[in-house]
Amino acid sequence: MKTNFLILSIASLTFTTNIVAQSNIAQPELESGTIESQFDYIIEKSSAFKEFQLIRKSSILKVKDNALDSLRGLRKEVISSQKAVPPLQANISALENELQTLKNEVALTAEEKDSISLFGKNIDKASYSTIVWSIIGVLILLLILIAVKLKGSSSTTNRTQKEFEKIENEFDDFRKKSMKKEQEIMRKLQDEINKNG
Repeated sequence: MKTNFLILSIASLTFTTNIVAQSNIAQPELESGTIESQFDYIIEKSSAFKEFQLIRKSSILKVKDNALDSLRGLRKEVISSQKAVPPLQANISALENELQTLKNEVALTAEEKDSISLFGKNIDKASYSTIVWSIIGVLILLLILIAVKLKGSSSTTNRTQKEFEKIENEFDDFRKKSMKKEQEIMRKLQDEINKNG
């Protein structure tokens, strides 16, 4: 037991001397770099005793300060990020509304582009084309019917005119014959009056 106490005392004295000696050494590696690299450094520079690692208190305190500074900085970033979120969400919301408005305008423009106003109503171009060509077809059909009727009327008119001319010629012949007869009757009557008179 005395031996164990003696070994333990010597070890403690050695480690205490080692720690006191190490605490005075400047450690620029702990002033910069990442927290991970600082931990790696103090683990590498620590002394081993059996299964324990002996680390300088000043080193671990320095790393602790650095870690807390990093955490404070990250906390500030998180808080500032959280403060920035509502305006960004409002901005996103406004942009989404604007995008929806633009989509509606594009759809309306496309509809207007693909349609034609007829009698105050928008009709798509295909329907408009069908209506126009139907009207043109009906007008052409009416024109053909009128042309056929006119041709028929023209032939009827020509036939009627020829019959009228024929009747007029017959009437002229009849009139001439009647005048001749009348003149003959008048001459006979005059002859009779002259005879009797």
